[in-house]
Amino acid sequence: MTDIGLVGNILWEDYYKIAWVNILTGEYEFVKILDTDEEKPCLEAKDIYEYSRLVVSTGLVPDEDIEQYQRCTDRKYILNEVLGQRKRITVDFRRIIGDARKWVRLEIVLPHDFSEDKPWAVYTWKESDSQTGNVNDALRILSQCFHKILKIDLEHDTHEVIKAYPEELTKISGYSDSFSQWVKNTAESVIYPDDEQSVREFIDPVRLRTRFRESRECLRLRYRRYCSGGFRWVYMELIPSIEYTPDNPVIMMYIRDIHDDYVADLHRQKALEYYCNYDTLTGLRSRFCYNDFCRRFEERGGTLAVLFADVNGLKYTNDTLGHEHGDRLITGFAEQLSLYFGTECCYRISGDEFVVLIYGISEADFSGKAAGFHNRIKSMEVPQASIGYSWSEDAASVDDLVRSAEGRMYEDKREFYKLHPEMKR
Repeated sequence: MTDIGLVGNILWEDYYKIAWVNILTGEYEFVKILDTDEEKPCLEAKDIYEYSRLVVSTGLVPDEDIEQYQRCTDRKYILNEVLGQRKRITVDFRRIIGDARKWVRLEIVLPHDFSEDKPWAVYTWKESDSQTGNVNDALRILSQCFHKILKIDLEHDTHEVIKAYPEELTKISGYSDSFSQWVKNTAESVIYPDDEQSVREFIDPVRLRTRFRESRECLRLRYRRYCSGGFRWVYMELIPSIEYTPDNPVIMMYIRDIHDDYVADLHRQKALEYYCNYDTLTGLRSRFCYNDFCRRFEERGGTLAVLFADVNGLKYTNDTLGHEHGDRLITGFAEQLSLYFGTECCYRISGDEFVVLIYGISEADFSGKAAGFHNRIKSMEVPQASIGYSWSEDAASVDDLVRSAEGRMYEDKREFYKLHPEMKR
């Protein structure tokens, strides 16, 4: 036969502290206590909830574990979990015992006859095994990555807060025991207006139940929410809990702040896009953009005008005055081109070659504009560039029209060298 006494002795030795607690009034009586000097001030508490607060205030819980410990030993939380859901409460935390930090498990166990008329429960404390400590260390690291962790029951529209900023758990901030109502309140008060609709759709309970029936893969959404005086980018992840079944649709929500890293990435991306799309020396459109224009034009066709320009005497300037003066020659001409035609249609396609591409302009308008620019350059004591231009109502390709304008540019170049033979190298 089973020796009940032996079993009781084993269980008794398993716990280093046991208390009989009225969770409504907080009245408590220790059946077994931890006999240390550090523990004695805590035992002067008037009720179990004050006892839990003294455990923290006397420095027996490490700073990194205080938030979790306080949340799970708070009177309101315990009453909600125990009276509302008849659930046993288990919380693992590190406790300073003597000179060591040890993982401790606090459990609130309900007798079979527990009720509001008989609101007495058993508090037990015991050291956690090493595996539990390792798991909790891993979970703590995970928790540090996220500022909000919720366990959500989609069937009953309820949630359990694993971690959240304290200010989010107030009625003023929109907090509600109903998950959908909390979402609604949050969307209206703290979500960036442009992101509000996408957040509502993303965490719609009906959608989530359908989605997780089809796939258990994690869902992710990036959006902006109000925090610390401004809107910040955050990342939400939703994944089925290990308890999840179609009849018990429990999911986990993790939210972390990604603002600083994401904004830095955006700046880097914009810089990359700029350096890809614009020439770094002149600020005009790049060769990449020119190639992209050619590709898109072949898809749509239409009226196109091209001006082709080649800087005069660049090699001569580099050889006699240095590359810094050569760069000034290039940027000086690019500035003239940009001021006259506008930056968005001007391209630097090689070291000293520039192209202007204008879509949909009439021949008369373009001819007048191109001739006016050509005359401006030719009026210089030493013209900065040689120029040719061409127009087509229905060009077969950009390259064909560019070659035509380039051929006329060479005619202009020959005239330039007749006047400035010393610059021909």
